[in-house]
Amino acid sequence: MAGGLSTIRNRLVCPDCGRDLPTPDENAGESVELLCAGCGRTFRARRRSPRPEEAPGEASIAPTTVGSLDLLGRSLALGLLRRSYHLGTFGLATLLFVSGGFVPVLRRWLNDDLSQWGEVVETLGGVRISVESSDPDGDLGPAISRIDAPRLFEEVENVSRALGARPPEQIRITYLPCCGVVAWQRSRALLLGLPLLHILTVAELRAVLAHELAHLAKGDATVSARSARFVEALGRALDRNTGRAFSPLRLWARGCRHVADRLIAPIARGQEARADRAAASLAGGTAAASALVKVAAVQPIFREVLSHYSLEDAHANLYAFFRKFWGRIPESLHESIRHGLLTDADATVDDLHPPLPDRFFVVQAYADRAPLPGDHDLAATMLGDLDALEAMLHNRLFRVGGVEPSVFHRAGT
Repeated sequence: MAGGLSTIRNRLVCPDCGRDLPTPDENAGESVELLCAGCGRTFRARRRSPRPEEAPGEASIAPTTVGSLDLLGRSLALGLLRRSYHLGTFGLATLLFVSGGFVPVLRRWLNDDLSQWGEVVETLGGVRISVESSDPDGDLGPAISRIDAPRLFEEVENVSRALGARPPEQIRITYLPCCGVVAWQRSRALLLGLPLLHILTVAELRAVLAHELAHLAKGDATVSARSARFVEALGRALDRNTGRAFSPLRLWARGCRHVADRLIAPIARGQEARADRAAASLAGGTAAASALVKVAAVQPIFREVLSHYSLEDAHANLYAFFRKFWGRIPESLHESIRHGLLTDADATVDDLHPPLPDRFFVVQAYADRAPLPGDHDLAATMLGDLDALEAMLHNRLFRVGGVEPSVFHRAGT
């Protein structure tokens, strides 16, 4: 079922008053309206068809995942494919080079247009891929220190300890309403989008932290992430560079991408489902479910703000502008967006995450945790100087406030 309803042991529960909703008639069709006898609200529910592995009449609320052994096997296979791609590319490039490909390679080298191995592969008809960022501050966002957000650092350490993971070496505040963990050189970084800190409560942020740090605890951001970044970079390179369509190197890259795409989707979905369970177990079902929906809802709203924001006309930086915009959205519209996300299962579908309604119902079935002092405060209160941080990210994003280069001359010249 979908539509913002709670599901507990195959029961439908009103999210406002907690009373049981009437059981839908089996002959009512795919979509049915349910009236709550307690508060009088009406909800629309959608019947889900059972999966082939389920017995007829069973309604599963668990997202499609792969087993732990299958997840490990696919991860190993994806890592082997990544190494095989590099070995195969080296072998094919060498063969093409000695078969006449040295002519265009030498021509580019003589023109000072060749400096990396990837450019050699590209000259021979392959694709050049890059999986590392050249500027982590520009791409991932600036790293903050404990003095900038002592409560945030303390929360990250507490969640890491509860999950049995080592805390990340860096916490970076990034530009978009997203969150994640990455391994940068020899350190690991937690990425938190500044817009998210304006909409999540401290309890909801704890669920987000538990989800992301669960990826660190299970190695999803280290060993598995290298393979995931390779697949993403290979796909971008093939889509960007048309090149020679029937080059052996390009055909080899396309074949590797096809196999990798079939391997990575179940891996990513399994990892996300595992991290969801860790978040709901540590932060409680209600906080985890609310965080899931808020993170999904803010994406289109922030894109809308970006499309209408004018650097010249606005009287505030982007993040202060978004903070005020979000606070002025009527609660009825917030509720409509949340229900729309949970009703339309295709609204948030992608290959790397289970459907949002499935994730929502799974985490909401977990028991709530006893609230801690300050859990209902906005997560942005965990930052020290919010205005300075907003201004810094705004200036980095729009490249304003930089020092103009100047030319100095000796006195008298």
